[in-house]
Amino acid sequence: MGAAIGAQLRAGGARVLWCPDGRSDASLRRAQEAGFESRSLMALVEESEVIVSLVPPAHAEATAEVIRGEGFDGIYVEANAIRPGRVEAIASMMTGVSVVDSCVIGAPPVDHAPNTPTRVFASGPDEPLAQLGELFTDTAVQFRALGSQIGGASGLKTAQAAVQKGSRMLAALGHALAADYGVGEAVTDSVQGWAHPAADPTELPPLASRAWRWEPEMRDTARALNEAGLPAEVIEAIADTIKAWEPFKDRTDTDLNDVLTALHRPEGGSDEEVF
Repeated sequence: MGAAIGAQLRAGGARVLWCPDGRSDASLRRAQEAGFESRSLMALVEESEVIVSLVPPAHAEATAEVIRGEGFDGIYVEANAIRPGRVEAIASMMTGVSVVDSCVIGAPPVDHAPNTPTRVFASGPDEPLAQLGELFTDTAVQFRALGSQIGGASGLKTAQAAVQKGSRMLAALGHALAADYGVGEAVTDSVQGWAHPAADPTELPPLASRAWRWEPEMRDTARALNEAGLPAEVIEAIADTIKAWEPFKDRTDTDLNDVLTALHRPEGGSDEEVF
């Protein structure tokens, strides 16, 4: 993704630098094919007005620390797939730097695939946000500004991960169980024409009113997965989550805010640090 985004920035007229230190032969090949200019880390920091951090998520903090240690004072775009709390901590650490919270949604951008857009969403101070948007002008990347709140773009990314990647893993579990019983094609046929519920959240309040019926089904589904040697914990967690909607049983007077607020834990979640 990093090479593809950099290639688009270069196609839009920007100079794109990269540091090859410690990188693989595959990374070197991609950078050369994209026409990036090779620099030492010190030189890269000195010459760059904008640095985009798009690395494996586990390395987000370490990357920011290295850039800060080199005295960077430009615009630092934290574009990694990490949660808002981590972005906020990075922004607090990067003193003297304009930090933009950003995320990439979609496949790596290519000019010949207009029907599968790659979008960069960003939030942060107005002027750096506008400068970042200008860099993506005349590229295959669609830029979207989300406002000034650090945590906005990373909040979008983590929410979208739950919707997209989480739902796909649930689908995979369902298909694995169906395959064990020889009904794979039937389960595929059974969902034809269904719209993804995330596309219309106004459907959630009526769903909450009848979700109480689903808990026993989810518990039994978890047992079926366990008997098939498949992971059941995620379905058990869904069954536990359904309990949050018990107050809405058979009600017709709830709204979207009611049902979303009810999903929050009273204590605000665990204090355990997870990377």
